[in-house]
Amino acid sequence: MLGLMARQKDFGMFVILGWERKWQKYADTADVSQDIFAQHHVNIMDMGAISRKKDSIADTIEFDGAVLVDDHGNALHSGAIIEGLFPRATARKINPRGAADLSVQFGFKQKVHMRHVMAITSSYFFANTTVFTISEETNEFHIFENGKILYSTVPGEGWKWA
Repeated sequence: MLGLMARQKDFGMFVILGWERKWQKYADTADVSQDIFAQHHVNIMDMGAISRKKDSIADTIEFDGAVLVDDHGNALHSGAIIEGLFPRATARKINPRGAADLSVQFGFKQKVHMRHVMAITSSYFFANTTVFTISEETNEFHIFENGKILYSTVPGEGWKWA
């Protein structure tokens, strides 16, 4: 993802690493033409899968929705809508003090859009996953696990280790 960010500007991405097939009921595809991995899985650990001209992770930068990758590195789906996770309820579990804005309640320093809210919610809801996002608007990169920001390119944002 960082390599793509260095080569390409102004794109967004949402990747769930560790996706399990049992969660498929939470994923939908609004545009089947964006699900380039449904019939042909690509292993993202293969460096060629990132740069290949056809059916690569790079091909998904124009898509809305998530790329779903299993724990073996196989990209299973792209353009996936993640639904039914209830971000506000999840935010209350993570930060019971509450906030009027979900961005603040989840711990972001500035307002984020739905891709990031669903990514951090997904990281909480889907056990043993690591979720990555790139902001199309700001080019910021985040890594989430267990409903927490593990890494952010935004200074001062992220999990504060005790």
